[in-house]
Amino acid sequence: MWKGSRESLIYMDLSHNFLIGFENNRINLPLPKLSYLDISSNLLETALPTPPPSVNYYNISNNFLFGEIQSICRGRSLVILDLSINSLNGTIPSCLGNIDSLSILNLGKNKLEGMIPHAYPKGCALKMIDLTENRLQGPVPRSLANCTMLEYLNLGYNQILDGFPLGLLELTKLKAIILKSNKFHGPIEAHRSQFNFSNLHILDLSNNRFNGELPSKLLQSFHAMKVIVAQDHLQYIGIVQFYGPSQNSIFAEYEMRLMNKGIEREYSKVPYALMGIDLSNNKFEGHISDLVGDLKSLIWLNLSNNILTGCIPPSLANLTILESLDLSQNKLSGEIPQQLVQLTFLSSFNVSHNRLSGRIPQGSQFNTFGIDSYAMNEGLCGSPLPKNCRTTVDIVPISPPLEEENGEQSLFDLDWKVVLIGIGVGFMVGVVLGNLIIDEKSRWFLHYSKRMRKRWKRLGRR
Repeated sequence: MWKGSRESLIYMDLSHNFLIGFENNRINLPLPKLSYLDISSNLLETALPTPPPSVNYYNISNNFLFGEIQSICRGRSLVILDLSINSLNGTIPSCLGNIDSLSILNLGKNKLEGMIPHAYPKGCALKMIDLTENRLQGPVPRSLANCTMLEYLNLGYNQILDGFPLGLLELTKLKAIILKSNKFHGPIEAHRSQFNFSNLHILDLSNNRFNGELPSKLLQSFHAMKVIVAQDHLQYIGIVQFYGPSQNSIFAEYEMRLMNKGIEREYSKVPYALMGIDLSNNKFEGHISDLVGDLKSLIWLNLSNNILTGCIPPSLANLTILESLDLSQNKLSGEIPQQLVQLTFLSSFNVSHNRLSGRIPQGSQFNTFGIDSYAMNEGLCGSPLPKNCRTTVDIVPISPPLEEENGEQSLFDLDWKVVLIGIGVGFMVGVVLGNLIIDEKSRWFLHYSKRMRKRWKRLGRR
């Protein structure tokens, strides 16, 4: 095959077969005019084949490749490079940042280590960078700010140690930012007062060490999430990329692993309408801003396992197509807003391990959620919890019987009044009679005393 066509072969697709290697263990492919090479999804167990110098599309993903990838630097015409899902190790060569034509770079799910190359020159053509599930360390290159065409950045499941990447702040075309499961740390709002992620569909910062106030200004810049776009048919989010001398095109779809409805799912295709935010498992604090209610196209929102306080904002009822809401393991207080019953698409709801109180909303989707959705909130009551809510009864002063209101008196009150009147009259009579008796006795005593004094005088003269 090589002898008959190697001088003229432009396009080769051997993907999805059971190939196990190259003849004579050759890894230098003698195909000087080859533009398209796809050997993905085979059983190749070899070192990385050196790409032909003219190749634009090079896909050898989903094999068993091992060793380093320094030989990739010979592909000076690369536009699309996919080496994902292999066992490649070593460091990422810095030359990849200097290939002017490189637009799509996928090195995810390997064993690469070291730092992400820092040299991305002005005019960088990269639209997609996927380095997920490796062993990368160090900070995110600030020179990524030069890649103004970048739409997709997936650095999840590494060991990257950095604050929120300042190099991303100017990348207005970003549609997906996935930094989950790394060692990112520090506050987000403190870096800058203005953000401009107007095209963002997906933000996943989960399982890091971010802290400080919940980044409401960051969320406010997500303008694409504020408008619900109707679609006549299902569309997937990705990048249309042209390559080769004939300007052929390929649609590079986003692939990612996301936590949705309490389950981590692998998305080989991401629907265009799937918009979500995951800030879970960090140390964000403060209140949930009412501004979150402006993101009307959200499908899922996960703020669980932080240190959020205050009440659940009723404005979340504006998220009319929301399917999953997880606010568990925080310090939220107050009642669950009754307005959330309006979320008729909500199929997953979790507010467990908070300090909520009051009656659980009833009706619509809330009739389908189990006990686990509300666990460890001592103040909550009502179905599906076994704790019943007490009926509120106003304590009113006891009013007098109807008869008393009509001027009639009870026998009990009447008897006491008669007794009191009798005592009063008797006392007055006693006082009067007493005075009369005392006066009578006083007159008798004076009269008797005068008579005795006269008698004593007569006796004394004798």
